[in-house]
Amino acid sequence: MTLLLQKRQASIMRKNGKYHIALDRGNLQRPEILVATIAHELAHVKLLGEKKLETNDEYLTDLTTVFFGLGIFNANSCFQFYQSGARWGYNQLGYLRQEEWAYALALLAFMREEQNPEWSNFLCTSIKSDFKKSLKYIFENKNQIFNFDDEL
Repeated sequence: MTLLLQKRQASIMRKNGKYHIALDRGNLQRPEILVATIAHELAHVKLLGEKKLETNDEYLTDLTTVFFGLGIFNANSCFQFYQSGARWGYNQLGYLRQEEWAYALALLAFMREEQNPEWSNFLCTSIKSDFKKSLKYIFENKNQIFNFDDEL
């Protein structure tokens, strides 16, 4: 695999059996976003490159980062405010909303039987709040959420 730097959005391509991930050079100064982008592009390799999917599904690609333990970076990067002088704005990264990231991370914690995972201390404030609510709900309603009756 090769990482390339460019002045545009991330992309991935396969050439001669190798994957080449091109990253926005501007993200070198934003390590959390850089890790989130690399995680997302590697999820494409796992899903499409290993032929787990026939067509691209960006939402599933985002969720795959959670499965491989890198979702915290994507969750923290999904929505960020910034201020520059008298101006302010926001950046969005990825396809899932912050509530969806929080719930996906809560499901991961539940599956790992972590009621108060240490890694959740590294979630940004807005994600952490939704994460705690989601985790509490899941633990209180696990029989309704994970009901594997014979009816399936």
